Amino acid sequence: MERSSAIITKGKSLKEGPRTYIVYGVMRGGTSMVGGVLRGMGLHLGPDVDSQNQESAAFAGKPIPEMRKTIEEQNELHEIWGWKFPQAANYVDRLWGTIRKPHLICVYRDAVSNARGLNRWHPVGELQAIHESLLAQQKNLALSLMRGCPSLLISYEKAARNKEQFVEELADWTGLEANYEKFDFDGFMSEQSYKSFEDYCKEGFGPENSSDANSAA
Repeated sequence: MERSSAIITKGKSLKEGPRTYIVYGVMRGGTSMVGGVLRGMGLHLGPDVDSQNQESAAFAGKPIPEMRKTIEEQNELHEIWGWKFPQAANYVDRLWGTIRKPHLICVYRDAVSNARGLNRWHPVGELQAIHESLLAQQKNLALSLMRGCPSLLISYEKAARNKEQFVEELADWTGLEANYEKFDFDGFMSEQSYKSFEDYCKEGFGPENSSDANSAA
């Protein structure tokens, strides 16, 4: 593995056939960037996806039975799909039996940088924010360690620093296609606040056709 690589892998990922990707991490920790990159590769991230944070409304604060129903519906519609929610480790165990061929994608961010971002949005004190970030990261790691499924651990900082290499690594692990003629990956990954997914889609590509090419529908 090159020193510039942004990833650590656990298990062998599937690159063909049905599978589900769950993108999680910590709040203000880079999951929106990774979710957007996956959408740029054509991955469907659930119904009613927010254009800026890449989260499906169906997996943000919904009761477990409703999320199970959504998973079953999406399994029928899409052979390959997933969802992004930073705190998914808080509930994904209760959904596990419904998830088809789960693949975990966990995004890590430097705890100090993450704490500064958290305090801008949710002021709790800098040291307390670091503490909360590290506790969440420990929980996320435990999920990857305990579940016998393919897992990808991503360094947000290294991904942002080596954009093209990261996009290639992510495409290789998922089996998805990173087509720069359809989506501006470099622009979308540039460091700034939330950005709209549509602004980086090129002509003929957008949310309405940002879906897996192997739809089961």
